This record gives sequence, C-alpha cells and structure tokens, in this order.
Amino acid sequence: MTVSERLTAFARKQWTDGPPATALHEAKRLLINQLKASVGATGSDAVRILHDWSRKTGSGGNASVLWFGGRLAPEQACMVNAALFEVLDFNETHIPTFHHAVSGVLPAVLAEAETDGNSGAEVLAALAIGIEVELACAVILMPTGYFRGFVPGGITGAIGGAVACSLLAGHDDVQIRNALGLAMNSGLGFYQSAGSMALPYIMGMTARNGLTASHMAGLGLDAPAAAFEGDKGMLSSYSDEPADKIAGVLDTLGDAWRIMNQSYKTVPTETITHGPIECVLALRARSNGRTPERMRFAVAPIVVKIADERAERFGAPSSDLEARFDLRHCTAAAWTRGRFTLAEMTETAFTDPAILDLRARTDLIGDAAQETFNGAGLEIVYTDGSTDRIFIPAFRGTPGNPMTDHELSAVFRQSADGVMSPARIDALLEAAWSLETAPDVSTLMTLATLD
Repeated sequence: MTVSERLTAFARKQWTDGPPATALHEAKRLLINQLKASVGATGSDAVRILHDWSRKTGSGGNASVLWFGGRLAPEQACMVNAALFEVLDFNETHIPTFHHAVSGVLPAVLAEAETDGNSGAEVLAALAIGIEVELACAVILMPTGYFRGFVPGGITGAIGGAVACSLLAGHDDVQIRNALGLAMNSGLGFYQSAGSMALPYIMGMTARNGLTASHMAGLGLDAPAAAFEGDKGMLSSYSDEPADKIAGVLDTLGDAWRIMNQSYKTVPTETITHGPIECVLALRARSNGRTPERMRFAVAPIVVKIADERAERFGAPSSDLEARFDLRHCTAAAWTRGRFTLAEMTETAFTDPAILDLRARTDLIGDAAQETFNGAGLEIVYTDGSTDRIFIPAFRGTPGNPMTDHELSAVFRQSADGVMSPARIDALLEAAWSLETAPDVSTLMTLATLD
C-alpha cells in the first residue's frame, strides 16, 4: 500500500469506529484554543488585508468568518480564519515537529461543516483524524524539513484538511486518496517569512488548499498514488529523512495519538519564548525592586540559533510581527512591564528605550542538556551585585506541565475581555465545550462574533 492508501485506511477506520474519547476531547480543546488564539487578532493589518480581499472575491457564500461576522465562499472564509488563527502565534505547537498543526485544518473543517450541515460530533471526529494524519506526515518529514527552511504547518496542513473535509463530505476511499495526493502537491511556505505578513498568508493558503483538494477529488480529479514517497514526491522534495522512516510512523497510527502531545500557550507569542518569559515573571515577582544588570538564559541550542538568525535579519523589531519572533524583546518587555500581553508587541513597546536597553543586556546560552523548547533557565545579575536563578523544565501548557480545561477557558476569557460581553463569552464557551451534542456548528459560529 502507498502512503496515501495507508492514511486513507486509517482515516476510514477511525471515521467508522470513532476516534478514542481522549482524542475527541483534545480536538475540542484545540478548537477552543484556536478561538483563544484569534479573538484578539482582528486588528492585525495582515488579517485586515486578507479580509478585505476575501469580501471582494468571495461574497455570497455560506461559510462564516470568525469574529468579523458575515459569510463568504468557503475557500475565502478559510483564508481569513486561518490567518486569524496564526497571526498572533498564540496557537498550539507540536514541539517534536516544530509545528502548528491546527491552523491549516480547522478552518477547512468549519467551512465544510457549515456547507454540509455536519453535526458537532462529526466535526470533532474529522478534526481529530485530520490532525492525526497531518502529524504522522510531519513526523516523517521532520526535523530536516524544518531545517531546510519549510514551514511545517504549511507543507502538511492541507493534508489534514483534505482528509477531514473528505470525511465530512462523505467521499469514498478513492476520492480520499486523491484528495491526499492533491494536498501533498500543495505544500508551501518558508520560514524566511517569519516576522512578515507572509506567514499568516501561508496558513490561509494552506487551509484553502486542503478544502479545495477535497472538493476537486470529489469531482473526480485524481493524483499520483505515491505522491508522498515517490522518487519525485513529497518526502524527497521537502525533507532529507530516510524512506525507511515511513513504515515506523505509519505502523503506529492509532496506537498512541500524536494529537495528545500538543503544547498550549498562556501568552500571545511564539513557542520558544514561553519558557524564558515564565522564568522572567517568576524572578521578577521575588526581585524586591532590584534592577537587572544582565539576564542570561540557558535554552536549547536550536533556540539560540533561531533567535540569532532572526536578530541578524531584523535587527531590533520594527513591527508587532517581528517583535513576537524576537526572544530578547519578549523577555525584556516581560520584565519591564511585569506582564506579557498583546500590548507588549505594539510600537510603544518595541520602541521603548527601557525595553531596548534591557534587550541589549540579554544573553542566550545554548544548553545541550535541553533538547527541546519546553524548558529554560535564567540567571539574573542585579545592579547591586546580587544574583538570582530559576529553571523551568516545562512551561505551562506543555505535556509535561499541562493546561487544564478550566485554565484554557480562563485564557480565552482573558483574551476576549473587552471585545465580547461576559454573557457572550459564557455562551460561546458553553457551546464549544458541548459541541459533541450539537446538531451542527451554527450556534458556535454565530456566537463567535465580536460585540
């Protein structure tokens, strides 16, 4: 069997038998997490541009645009919703594959479900299966796909979306296999785009491509059966991983669901900053008014490499998009302001002399004992000569230090405060947490509109 055929067989079995209850619950958490990640994103210039374009080119459809309200053609709604999910980098991360797996899948699922009238239970099942298929492909392609410079979610997100939408649309196995092959031909995005409007655009295109692949396969468009593993296929084009890795990954599908290994975020910025920001806020709380002379972070060596490459490319941040990809800025802003919110990525923050000064006195030291982004250590030398240290092995939201359902709801409430009424927030959360009992997603989508 080809990779596409094996993924199709897995998807069919899970759709027929039903994913495990734990995977379905995690899919619901990931949906709520995307609402949390996007509710504060409507003011983004990148989102505004995509929204304006989508209204001009996709009016008259039946798919909802989150937070803005209104309906567009499904493909255009996908573009805007995926950009909303991605632009603040407040979404989940599958750290083993450097991957935001949901932004490319969920917008396509919502658009398809609104079009077809699928139940809430079907939406959660399709979302769980689509993400699991996507992550299997990402595990095969990473880490060398990432090291080559590809955006993992951009090259694999359409795969998850194509599978999920095909299931919702009632496609047969041949159509699902073709949808997978078409989606495998749709991967896009380079990490050179980090810090620019191109990154949310990449995720918008990814979500749209997954939905379109499903639609085209449903109409009879075919694709190469070995689109993934063929000599000129996805594996050799996007990665340097060995072909014999495929069997080991696909043989474990359905055993331990990779969807359960997601990391959630408590503050709106990229993953590598979370451990360091937690360290800063913890030491600041016990600093007793002392002033840092120097901050020294011990982080995984790859974090130093990423941060230094961006510092060389950007210099000091000159936009909110660059600020959230600047670890030194984020930690300096967290210390100076005593918090980290969207306000710490506005121009008043990234041009603040006090933040810029501390940013210049912030060091990143590679710690070979740390293999991932999960943890960080911090030593602060204060101007009075004293020092303080902390090590956080896993930031809040990682599998090693998981965020509870209650905490996830609380972060959404905090993110939505001031743009939605408390009553609307309560109603939206109730609709999301009970989605498996809903006859469709109409109530959820109606509530996901700003007051």
